[in-house]
Amino acid sequence: MELAEQVRLILGELRATLGARRASVVPRGAPDPGIVGAGGLRTLPLGHGARLELELGALVRPGDEVDVALEQAVRALRAVARDAALAEAVAPDAAGELPAVTVVIGGVSHSERVAERVHTYLRALSTLHGGQNALCVVRGEVVAASQAPTELERSRAELLVRRTQAAARATGHTHGDLVDPDAYVLTFWLSAALVVYFAGPYSADFVRHRARAVARELTELLPELEPDPAAPAAVLRPPP
Repeated sequence: MELAEQVRLILGELRATLGARRASVVPRGAPDPGIVGAGGLRTLPLGHGARLELELGALVRPGDEVDVALEQAVRALRAVARDAALAEAVAPDAAGELPAVTVVIGGVSHSERVAERVHTYLRALSTLHGGQNALCVVRGEVVAASQAPTELERSRAELLVRRTQAAARATGHTHGDLVDPDAYVLTFWLSAALVVYFAGPYSADFVRHRARAVARELTELLPELEPDPAAPAAVLRPPP
């Protein structure tokens, strides 16, 4: 998951937990907000000149609950910044600065946040070994992709998924995977599949490992996009 999305999730949880009006990561050099609404504004430093701002709103009053939630959010934000720095081989004390992100009441719906997380996982999967695109197909329909799929990618995905499902049934399994010279397919969840297209040869074992990890995450997310599926999502999980 990208750093900005992790920051958005932390801020969204902070704002929702307290019922605040706004939660923001404000980068170094940004001006003070000036006049704010009822309830006032709380700020805490995040390092590198950035700050966390919480606009409380009319229904929230400063207190221990606010202080604890702010401290927890600051620790979480600093932790994701350190993790991002380590992933980029940057010294933690010179960690990448947190991106400017704001979450407000009614700003982003839950389904939109879930869709963005699904897209983030697919985008990461599509960057492996010269990957060109990664699609999530549910019951024959492309529900998400790392980038807009072409008609050829859509039609080919349908055929690839059918081949994968047929091969799995032939061996007595519910799910399976398919390794083609320029495509990899993994079926999972309730008639769902990951389809990854490549520009050329790729490491099947490595891609299989990463695809299974993504499928496990999507198994938890897809029910949020499609409430009340016909059967519990946990029934048909990808292989460990």
